[in-house]
Amino acid sequence: MIQFNPSTLTVLLALFLSSAVADDAKLSSNLVGCNEVSCPKKGADDRCTVGNNTFMGIGLSHLADAPSSLDGFALVKGVNVSAGLGGKNNDKPTRPFKSFYYLGTPPDVDAKDLSGCVVVFHDPPSKKFKGPKLEGKNNGTDTRAASGTCSDVIDKKCITKITDRATKLADEANGDVCETLNREFKKNLPDECEGFAGNGRSFGEFSVKSLGNLTSIPNSTDCWPVKPKSDKLLGIVSSTSLRNYSANALIDEAYKITPILTVFVGKDNSSLVKETSSQMTCLKVVTEENPDDDKDSDKNSAPRMKASGVVGGIAVLVAGIFAVL
Repeated sequence: MIQFNPSTLTVLLALFLSSAVADDAKLSSNLVGCNEVSCPKKGADDRCTVGNNTFMGIGLSHLADAPSSLDGFALVKGVNVSAGLGGKNNDKPTRPFKSFYYLGTPPDVDAKDLSGCVVVFHDPPSKKFKGPKLEGKNNGTDTRAASGTCSDVIDKKCITKITDRATKLADEANGDVCETLNREFKKNLPDECEGFAGNGRSFGEFSVKSLGNLTSIPNSTDCWPVKPKSDKLLGIVSSTSLRNYSANALIDEAYKITPILTVFVGKDNSSLVKETSSQMTCLKVVTEENPDDDKDSDKNSAPRMKASGVVGGIAVLVAGIFAVL
């Protein structure tokens, strides 16, 4: 049997803990949902309550192509949908779909050091993410579980055109950067961006918000949709769309893709970026079902199994330390 002295075991414990913490900060793919952040369940359905809003699911992605100074920054989307109603008016567009958007930051980031803008494009691209195949007669794609990146649904030349243009406008703006961007995106689409907001020659409906005016969200709920859990959450903007009560409307609206442009501007020595940096990140609620899950088992069993593995490993190391003392 291999013998370790106390100092060696202590070092191993430190390495084990640092590895576990680092793993907690990683996402299993570019765009993830409730399974990744351990949302509580209501029956078989995901539920995530943030502040006063309860979501049927979330989408979480780290900023795409961000500089190292923005490592750990993420964007989150949550969708609130009213319960389905019975009656003859179900075919009318009276069902509200409320989408909320957040910026996740590492715990040591001060919100006052954020400078720049966020542009949320509310109309989805004409293309969709690829998802797993549905089982059964139809054998279609599971839109709910589909995920990907902006380059999967928007031409890379378009993404480059938008981010380069946003950076240039921010650098040249004499006044309000966000107002400058707001004017820019009211113009027609560049030729490279066909299908960016569905059919048409515009960027569609969008919201522009200053990074300096984001609202801090208190971590006092049963669901914190970022990784690691110590990260902060800042509210960006919300929007409401009205659709009918059909299953197709639910899939189309609750699981639509939302492109988000972030523009970080360097304003002084306390800024997070030395020079202006723009990114395009696409969000979408991701709902994955595990057919092997026992519906009668305790909720969040998978996350607990992961946690128990970490705890078990720690227990073994600690026991080893005390065994040789």
